[in-house]
Amino acid sequence: MTVARSHPDIEIIQFSISIEGQEPLFVPVLGAEKIEFKIPENSKYVISIHFKAKKTLKNFKYQQVVKRHGITVKNRELEVGDYEASEEVYVKEFPEDSTPGGFIVRGVYPATSTYFANDEELMTTEWSLEITKKK
Repeated sequence: MTVARSHPDIEIIQFSISIEGQEPLFVPVLGAEKIEFKIPENSKYVISIHFKAKKTLKNFKYQQVVKRHGITVKNRELEVGDYEASEEVYVKEFPEDSTPGGFIVRGVYPATSTYFANDEELMTTEWSLEITKKK
């Protein structure tokens, strides 16, 4: 697995996360040393990816794998679509998701995002998700 932050075909700029009852948060990817999300337990949220297509992207897909103690606890693949090469920053909103609750699920989960287009894997980025106590 190649871990990268950029690829000649695509530039992932940032993620935004809208957690129910909170202002949207922006998590930089491009140029970031670490990519970290914190989401309270029992929360509904929507994540959006902000990216530039440096080349035409056909059948652009996103795969997310979240683990806990080496065991996959979430694996989802999302169709992003087809995009023409442009300096425009595209934004794709993913379907609503939710975090589980309880003291057992709180903690940090290592995760990876893998990007596919034009029938090939473009890159994989590592990040972490922390499920925190709801205030």
